[in-house]
Amino acid sequence: MAWVGALAGLSSVVIERFNRPTVGATLEWLAQAPLAATCNALLAVLLGWCLLALTGRAVVSLLASVGLLALVGAAHAMKVSILGKPLFPWDVVLQYREALALLPRLTGSAWGWLGLGAAGLATLAVVARRASPTLGWGARVALGAVVVSSCWALFPRVDRAVVPIGIRNIFWQQVDNYRANGLLLGLALNANSALVQAPVGYDSRSVSAALGARRPAVARLTGERPTVLLVMSESLFDPLRLPRVRFLDDPLPTLHRLQREQLSGTLFPPVFGGGTANTEFEVLTGHSMRFLPAGSVPYQQYLHRAHPSLAKLYAAQGYETVAVHTFHRWFWERERVYQHLGFHRFVGLEDMPAAVLDGPWPSDAMLTAQIIAQFEARRGPLFLFGVSMEAHGPYEAGRYQQQTVRFESELDDEARQQLEAYLEAANHADRELGALVSYFSKVNSPVFIVFFGDHLPSLPRVFEQTGVISSLERPDLRQLEFLHQVPLLIWTNTRTAPRPLGGLSASFLGPVLLELTGTPGSRYTDFLGDVRRALPVMVPGLVSDAEGVFSDEPPASLRALEEAWWTLEYDQLFGDELVQREEG
Repeated sequence: MAWVGALAGLSSVVIERFNRPTVGATLEWLAQAPLAATCNALLAVLLGWCLLALTGRAVVSLLASVGLLALVGAAHAMKVSILGKPLFPWDVVLQYREALALLPRLTGSAWGWLGLGAAGLATLAVVARRASPTLGWGARVALGAVVVSSCWALFPRVDRAVVPIGIRNIFWQQVDNYRANGLLLGLALNANSALVQAPVGYDSRSVSAALGARRPAVARLTGERPTVLLVMSESLFDPLRLPRVRFLDDPLPTLHRLQREQLSGTLFPPVFGGGTANTEFEVLTGHSMRFLPAGSVPYQQYLHRAHPSLAKLYAAQGYETVAVHTFHRWFWERERVYQHLGFHRFVGLEDMPAAVLDGPWPSDAMLTAQIIAQFEARRGPLFLFGVSMEAHGPYEAGRYQQQTVRFESELDDEARQQLEAYLEAANHADRELGALVSYFSKVNSPVFIVFFGDHLPSLPRVFEQTGVISSLERPDLRQLEFLHQVPLLIWTNTRTAPRPLGGLSASFLGPVLLELTGTPGSRYTDFLGDVRRALPVMVPGLVSDAEGVFSDEPPASLRALEEAWWTLEYDQLFGDELVQREEG
């Protein structure tokens, strides 16, 4: 029993290599942070003893614990390399299906290595099962009691146990948190982040004060109801923003032309490189990821009941509300979440004819066809939220047979091939925007098409070599500003005058659209309008005031407004839903 714990603890040091660039950096951390290293070893010991109590076989438990730790370490290293963000506890529990669906395309030949490793572990397990002595039931029960009591004392507030010995939970900068405290302790310290704390003083009076004296929205929309189409284009950003790249062809000719002719601006999503569901969450609810734990996914963690949304506001005005996504219905738990958000129908990949792939993913042309089909089959005014898939990473060489967009740069071969693959995917999205506008230009009733990206693509090599970022793990304010900007276009066949919308968080897109379409909102969306006028950009780590000055925190004079927003968001997500009662 003791040697299983000892070897499991020692394995935590080996696995820590996944969290650091070199073996030397790992050894340096061991020398500089012996207490943190000891805590990581103790967590690994608990895992080994837990498996020993369950199986009763020492070598099997040791192999299983080392295998699990290696899997966690590899997943952490992959996530940091792609997104610049560490692995979080809820990634392991809630996102396994998303990871499995993307794994073949994210790892390429790694399936062979995984198979070889699994076969090796299986062989060792068979040998170990024969050679390993069996632990008696009495010892297993006693060991299990030790593990359970230890976990009961530690979780979920691990920080209470380690802060007294000088270990800090650097929750505001999670990459530093994992580097300072180690991979396993970093994961453990984030366990308490899953428990969202109520704002100080949260009660009915604080909710009423936050909402202010705003009157409830007008009950019904008068006049002709316009068709409202939101198209969230996977990984769309404007490549012309890249320095040190000279484009011989415009990668987004349709978008750039329409930006001059229609309403356009810059959207600031809460994520970069991935996390589509969190941009959806902000657009459809008006809430902000800034207030929620780093790395959390509200679709999977928090939205477990009916919830106010943009779809519900349009449904209240007699709209059919439809969501369309050219991927699986279960991805990001959309099938369940869209019901809670009030969509009447959800059309996923399973509901479509045979998938037409363009590259490795379903084509944007499929989404265009579905949007037009839903419009033609409508029985009343239509509100549609569409999510594309084609431009999803990875951006491997040879993804497309034809290269439409030519450019000159000093990128190395790997970065150049990645950029070529991305540009072709983005160009296809631009082509489908043109197809939508062409179709709806011929429609005699009013139409609004809102076209925007969900986040920047995961192209860290390209961003580093063009000088956009120096480190994806620790971007400064200027770099964060770049990484959080995607194009926003609102096309309409009405007489709305072209004008710039400026920069705005994804949370504020709903109130802007309600105003443009003349659709009554709610006291909460009116509140968001007030926030937007004072703080148009509020994403994790980045805030802009009305003059366009960026910082990491709002000015002191606007902190109360930020706290009021968190009070209203908390109430609707976790609290007593007093906002809905206030609105009647």
